[in-house]
Amino acid sequence: MARGYDLDSRPAHQQRRGQLKQDDDWVTALISRLPLGYFASRWDDQPFVHPMTYVYVADKHCIYFHGSTVGRRRANTDRHEKMCFCATEMGQLLPSNQALHFSVQYRSVMAFGTVRTVVEEAEQKAGLYALIDKYFSPMALNEDYSPIRPEDLKMTTVYALDIDSWSGKENWKERTDMDDQGWPELAEKWFADDAFPLSALGSKAD
Repeated sequence: MARGYDLDSRPAHQQRRGQLKQDDDWVTALISRLPLGYFASRWDDQPFVHPMTYVYVADKHCIYFHGSTVGRRRANTDRHEKMCFCATEMGQLLPSNQALHFSVQYRSVMAFGTVRTVVEEAEQKAGLYALIDKYFSPMALNEDYSPIRPEDLKMTTVYALDIDSWSGKENWKERTDMDDQGWPELAEKWFADDAFPLSALGSKAD
């Protein structure tokens, strides 16, 4: 395949760097535990990205999320049913003594599919309960909080992203490549967990 990108010849979920590709079990595990996802919608030729809590339900192979009954997300999804989703995890920053090789540890998943507004009450409740269980699992229905009521459903929109394809990749090496043409080696202080201000973002990711 020629270098570059062409959606007609390379599916959206096909990765350019195949050595980083992960299998479906890996993708399922990652998408199930990450706390925040990004949903891409559009209004004609204007794209938008929505950071959202979400839950992946394996037996339906879909992602549930929810939002208000009016607004940009509802208008965009009513207008265009195709949607892209991404979730990612950052690890440690990886310094190098060559500008080309500065890097970072990361894991990510991307999913492509069709979004729909859930209208059947049983599925609405199932999606919302799945969201509650993901984020607040120690709490028990009918003990710590009340069941979902009909009036609750009138105040929110439940969405399902039915996944057509997905992919996952990981780059979690301990150190990145270094200059091999005589530039001095990096001092060990640059490999400390707190060497850079943004290092803390990934310090607890693994």
